[in-house]
Amino acid sequence: MSETTASIVDPRHDQMFPTLEAAEIERLRRFGEVLSYGAGEALVKVGETGHGLRIILVGQVDITQHAEWGHREPIATHGPGSIMGELAQLSGRPALVDAYAQGPVEALTIPPDRLRALLVAEAELGSASCAL
Repeated sequence: MSETTASIVDPRHDQMFPTLEAAEIERLRRFGEVLSYGAGEALVKVGETGHGLRIILVGQVDITQHAEWGHREPIATHGPGSIMGELAQLSGRPALVDAYAQGPVEALTIPPDRLRALLVAEAELGSASCAL
């Protein structure tokens, strides 16, 4: 990670990358479906649309951005309880980052059209977590 990126992310890590407790995740299950990914499989690729919100249940996911010479620069690694989703994705715009499973991963996937229902029904969670 570059010094510039580290200086922006480090002090705000918990705000930028909140995690949910098991009870909170259980409340959200009715809004999505659990999908499985194999090691090295992409959960999201730059330019794709419509993935919505994902909550990592099992495993680790590397979030990277494209850098010079085709190199991927790490942004974050998400683990169980982590919320994964870009505002661009939630509004139907293309993804700005890649997300790859480090090993086997299970994620609760909430599509954009179900996210609105989630925010209304679970307003308490939405206000408690900046990513929601």
